[in-house]
Amino acid sequence: MKLFAVLAAFLGLVLASPDDYCQKLCDATPSCASYGLGSYCKGNGVCFGLLEKGSNDHCFQPTDPSCDDSVYQPVSCPVVPPTCEDVCNGLSGCKNSKWGSYCKSWQNPPVCFGILEKADGSLCFESTDPGCVGNPYPCPTI
Repeated sequence: MKLFAVLAAFLGLVLASPDDYCQKLCDATPSCASYGLGSYCKGNGVCFGLLEKGSNDHCFQPTDPSCDDSVYQPVSCPVVPPTCEDVCNGLSGCKNSKWGSYCKSWQNPPVCFGILEKADGSLCFESTDPGCVGNPYPCPTI
């Protein structure tokens, strides 16, 4: 059970969502942490209320009057690649299978279960797609 908790925590860090990224920055920024509602990735690709002051120093505009967006830049949300499950959902043979896909993070390099990349660059699911031959598809990383 302990190993599962460690693995889940590791996967959470590796494949964190943009909202998780914004919230972690919020938690590390006193004026945001005390706000109580946190931060999230807005539709325009920036973290709600967080501004970059430089040298990994941030401020939170809704609660800090010195946090001026005419002086400091908004914090951009990270671009998060699709998970193995997202890739699986884009492949009918995988999406409709009883197996699905997940990141086999214990392998070196980590690969998505069952998803192969063919020589032409297309993807297939080896358990259900006839003629699915290729190289294991690497797990997405940030």
